[in-house]
This record gives sequence, C-alpha cells and structure tokens, in this order.
Amino acid sequence: MTNILIVDDDPSLQEVLEVALNSHNYNTFKASSIQEATEELNRELIDLALIDLWLGQENGMELLKKIKNEGPDMPALMLTAYADSETAVEAMKIGAHDYISKPFNVEELLLQIDRIIQNSRMAEENIRLKQQIQGRFGTLLGESPQIKEVFDLVQRIAPTSINVLITGESGTGKELFARAIHENSTRKENPMMIINCGGLPENLVESEIFGYRKGAFTGADKAKKGLLEKADKGTCFLDEVGELQMSTQVKLLRCIQDGSFIPLGGTNTVNTDVRFVAATNKEIEQEVANGNFREDLFYRLSGVIIKIPPLRERGDDLFLLAESLLQRFCKEQNKEIKGLSQKAKEKLQHYRFPGNIRELENIIERSVALETSSYITPSSLVIYESIHPNSKPDTEKVFSGEMSLDEYLENEDKKILLSALDKTQGHKSKAAELVGLSFRQFRYRLSKHKIGSQGEQ
Repeated sequence: MTNILIVDDDPSLQEVLEVALNSHNYNTFKASSIQEATEELNRELIDLALIDLWLGQENGMELLKKIKNEGPDMPALMLTAYADSETAVEAMKIGAHDYISKPFNVEELLLQIDRIIQNSRMAEENIRLKQQIQGRFGTLLGESPQIKEVFDLVQRIAPTSINVLITGESGTGKELFARAIHENSTRKENPMMIINCGGLPENLVESEIFGYRKGAFTGADKAKKGLLEKADKGTCFLDEVGELQMSTQVKLLRCIQDGSFIPLGGTNTVNTDVRFVAATNKEIEQEVANGNFREDLFYRLSGVIIKIPPLRERGDDLFLLAESLLQRFCKEQNKEIKGLSQKAKEKLQHYRFPGNIRELENIIERSVALETSSYITPSSLVIYESIHPNSKPDTEKVFSGEMSLDEYLENEDKKILLSALDKTQGHKSKAAELVGLSFRQFRYRLSKHKIGSQGEQ
C-alpha cells in the first residue's frame, strides 16, 4: 500500500485529507511540524509527502530541502494559502513535484496525487528494468564505469528495433547481452533464435538461417523452417557473424534490406519481421578492410555497436562476479563456503583472464569442488595458464633461470593431482587409481601441496 505523509498544522485539514486519501486506498501518516515529519520519515517508508508551506512559524521549504537531501527520489507536493510565482519556482527548484494553492478541490488534488504516484512507480519500474538487464543473468553484473556505460546503452536501445552489433573478446558475455536486449524489447513475447555462424559448415549455416524446402538437397525429405522464419516478430541472434562465408553474407544482406528471403530449394519469397543482433570477437572493421566481410552488411548490422570490455579492464567487477559465481556453484554443489580468502583474491587479481568471464566461471566452479575449508584458498584456485597460446611455458622459464627444476617438477606434480581430482569430481581414491598411486601416497602428495579436496573417499 502507498504511504502518504500529511504535513500540516491545521488538524481539520489533516482530517479531511486523511479521510479522502484513505478512501482511495492510500495509507496516511500525519505531522504538524518539521520535527514530527522528520520522525515519521525516519520511522516509515513514505511514498509521497504533502507539505504545507507554513507550519506555524516554520517554513515547509526547509522540510522539502531536508527530504531532497536525504532521499531525492521521494516525491513531494507543496500546499499553501499564499500562492505566488516566486515560492512556486523556488519549490520546483528544490525538487517539489508540484504546487497547489488553498483552498483546493479535493477530487482534483486526488487526481494529481494519483498522477504523481503513477509517475513515481514508472520511474521505479525503469530502474527495476535496468537492474533486470544487469542481473537477469549471473554474469551480467558490474559496477565499473566501463560496464555501466554498456548497461546504459543496452537500456536505451533495447526498446527500439535498431539492429545491434556486439563486439568483444571470447568469454565476455556477448550472448547474455544479446538476450538482455531481446528480453527488454517490445519483441520479448516472440522468439529469439540463435545460430553460431562459426560452429557449422557453410551449407548447414545457410539451411539453418534460411530453411529449405523438400528436395532442396540429398536428405531433405521434408521442408524445414529456418531461423529467420521462426524468429518472425522476434529477434535473430547471429553469434560469431564474422565467420559467415561471402555467399551467405550476400543472402543475409538481401534479407535485412528487403525483409524477405527464399528458402533453399524454394521458389516463393518468405517475408519476415526480424530484429538482428549480431556478435563477433573479430576486429570486424579490419575484416571489412581486408575484404573478408561485406561493408554494406557491416553497416546494416551495426545500427548500434556495443563493445563489451574484457574482464581485466573492469577493476573490482572481478570480485563482484567471483562472489556471485561462488554463491551459484556452492548452491549447485551443496557446499557452504563463505567467500574468497585474501590470498585467493590476490591470485585472481594478478591474472589477466584471457578467457574472460567464461574462464573465471570455470575457475570458481573448480575451486568450489576442490575446497574443504570455509573460504576459497589459493591452492584450490587452479588456473590453467598453459592453455593460452601467449603464455610462456614453464620449460622456457626453467631454461631462462626464472624457475628452478625443482619448482617446475613441483608444479607439474601439483597440476597432475588437481587434474585427476577434477576428472574424478574430487573422489580421492579414484584419482589415486587414475595416476597410479596408492591412496596413502596420493593423500600424502595432496597434503604436501596443501591441496583441498572433498573429503576422505
């Protein structure tokens, strides 16, 4: 129920307003002075304040200033018997939603209050939708200026029908942002169809996008609707669009331009109303310059370009995401871990995450599986740096003197143990058997490397 605070030193007017507001299902609170009003504001969650300009010898403007300093989003409506343009302008400058002169028509006042409350709810809904974009998916979180800029852009373009091109490194969450755009658009009640343009052979990509008619090729014993036909009135998400072959690019361009296409093996044109959201981890402008991607298709897809920053450029978002993922995987694995230890945070902070959020997700999931204490420790925070092509192999570090042979052997031993635990989901006896050790030998090595696991199994 909406709570309204009536601030007026006239008891009879307080009573009239209370009866009228209660009849419209508003919950009312009353105050006769700035002090009483302040006490009510501290005690109750007030949605709207009706403030008389003069409360005995006190000026209601002072209360308005106090309200706007402490809670600028709370609406306030000024009431006064001393109407003049100067005080009206001053009240609006301070932040009053409106200004009403006494005597007033109660029904008109109620209509005005209804409008203010409705506008306030709409503003709250807009904030909620923005938070929904940021929090609908676990990885769409962040407080850094870089990611907030992305959230703001998504918020602004989602309700429109403009085509969007999302760029960024692998693992930054491009598909999640595409989903957020669709689910906060006017098309959200209709399908969002997804195709990975780089994950299928060229002929299959075409048949998936455009569909085909019976007899179009060997094995086409019946007609099949393509992605574009299924996505009518909805959104078509082309992931890794930079991988499309030139012939497919031409057909896609025609569809974007005309809103129609011909399925493979078909003769009749199919019309479709689709919003295109595409994503790529390539430097697409360079692909255009190199002649690998059509310039006209690039312009058709890039009504708005959203560049997702890599995780290493997002500052403390790393820990926000890590904690969120930790909670998620603890729930999935039925474990109780309170958080990351300081040493574990330092280990994460010094890593560049070439695999971005997807890599962080794998690291946290693995650490939850391996950890036995109340906090994630560095020994359970296993990072497979060697899988990234730009990382320097440990053997080179040995030859260059950066690492001793003993350190290298220790690291390799530890990696094998952790990999065995990972493959057996933390089952120590199975892991010991996997690497050809007795259970006692395996447990000794775990202790030596200070590796946590999932109990005596």
